[in-house]
Amino acid sequence: MMTGICSMTVYATEDASPPIPAHTATYDVLRKGSKIGEVNVRLERLDNGVWYYRTSTEATSFWARLLNLSAEESAHFVWRNGRIVMLTYHQVRRSPGRTRFLQQRADWEAGITHVSTPDGDREIPLEDNLVDPLSLRLQLAAFLAQPDKRNATHTFRLLDRDGIETKRYTYDRRDTVSVPVGCFNALRVRRIEDPDSIRTNLSWHHPGFAWMPLRILQLRKDKPLYDLQLQASSLPLTPDDC
Repeated sequence: MMTGICSMTVYATEDASPPIPAHTATYDVLRKGSKIGEVNVRLERLDNGVWYYRTSTEATSFWARLLNLSAEESAHFVWRNGRIVMLTYHQVRRSPGRTRFLQQRADWEAGITHVSTPDGDREIPLEDNLVDPLSLRLQLAAFLAQPDKRNATHTFRLLDRDGIETKRYTYDRRDTVSVPVGCFNALRVRRIEDPDSIRTNLSWHHPGFAWMPLRILQLRKDKPLYDLQLQASSLPLTPDDC
């Protein structure tokens, strides 16, 4: 796989100063106010200039451990002019009696991405500025780091399991958020859903964490479904007086 990654980097010039620094982080995963798991995050620059972003979700509650629930995501990419150029994406979700996976490998020379799922393989034409489900978070943070884009609506072309779709995120309001690492005067972002959607996705961002999310809250019919809260990071964090 790394051979393919190295060969694809010739089509994307790496930014000298990437907008998001390398770091590790851990989030608590809560459901109905109780902790059920942890998400461990790692962002690092490899020796060949390619960036590697990985998350792994581990169950901590008794029943979740008993069911052996877990998930992993990883992506390789390079930064070019403040934007992500995707190279590979890999996702695995495990539950009793079932393992789902999604693999994407971009071939920018041929203009296609190779997609593999349990249903088979397919090829999808590439578009400029495509993001995968994982690196979308990094690209949103990179936009928020720019003052003129902080209070705007951001449109992404997302390459997911079923093809390319449009996702939009917009400034919601300034808001105080309290998470295990402290209290912050943050910027709240909302994902724009279809008019008939019963889901709401909110995230809180702060410059002290390189505009990465301090908290991600998913609601269904206005009731909390999953709540991810930052509990540790290798980046130095200075909470606000709130």
